[in-house]
Amino acid sequence: MGDITAGHFLAGTIGAALLRQWYVDGDDNEARLAELRLIIDSLDDFPHSLRLNPERRDLTTGYAEWAATYDGPNPLVDAETPLVDAILADLAAPDVRALDAGCGTGRHASTLTGAGCEVIGIDASEAMLDVARANVPGATFEVAHHHSLPLDDRSIDLAVAALTLCHLPDPAPAVAELARVLRPGGTLVISDPHPAMASIGGQAFYGGISADRPMTWVENHYHGAATWLAAFRAAALEVVDCQEPPMTEGQIAASPATALYPDAARTLCSGRPGLWIWVVRRGDGD
Repeated sequence: MGDITAGHFLAGTIGAALLRQWYVDGDDNEARLAELRLIIDSLDDFPHSLRLNPERRDLTTGYAEWAATYDGPNPLVDAETPLVDAILADLAAPDVRALDAGCGTGRHASTLTGAGCEVIGIDASEAMLDVARANVPGATFEVAHHHSLPLDDRSIDLAVAALTLCHLPDPAPAVAELARVLRPGGTLVISDPHPAMASIGGQAFYGGISADRPMTWVENHYHGAATWLAAFRAAALEVVDCQEPPMTEGQIAASPATALYPDAARTLCSGRPGLWIWVVRRGDGD
């Protein structure tokens, strides 16, 4: 099998940028073609020749490797955290029992405990939970999976599932399980990578890029609106809000393509949604 190189990624970025706005400006089109020619003519030269050869890790292995550095720099987390925290700020209070499902290193559990909530966090990764326990000593953390929460029916007022359901091929069973533990009137907040990220080659890459190791990643599944809405209907959850915030400057700047071919990278990424943020509610009489 042939190597996967930086040149492949960069050529794809430029080609996708050209396609996105080919009908706008002929001069820009010629600039993109010139960049493609440069890459093709120098595929054997650094940085285009850099071997990436990405290797997928299973979730347990991947998050064990990623746990120590997950909190930063992490442009997607940096974009997501303030948006979700702003929603939680209107819902969290001292009398609220909250669940952080797929809590990772505990960033939202920290917000919830800071607001006085009683917080339980669950995650499938013991390594991530070790970091969460150190970061948020006021919460309770357990190893558990979305499809089997260690909680009674109707026992949670507020749940958050942040950048976690993307690791499931189908989020519907997890949404149903989260709905099971919500009290009537309870709220579930979900954030997830937007499908538009797939069109720019996005995945859950971690560990950076270097000449002496392959890129590593855990798989994100990109769920469209129809999938989410079907899952919410099946779980008898009402949609309160849906946000599709565009990629931030930090996300765009973090792409290696931005450093080398900034005009193409910005043409490709600017204005594209980077996230789904759903706010859904269990009915008062359910």
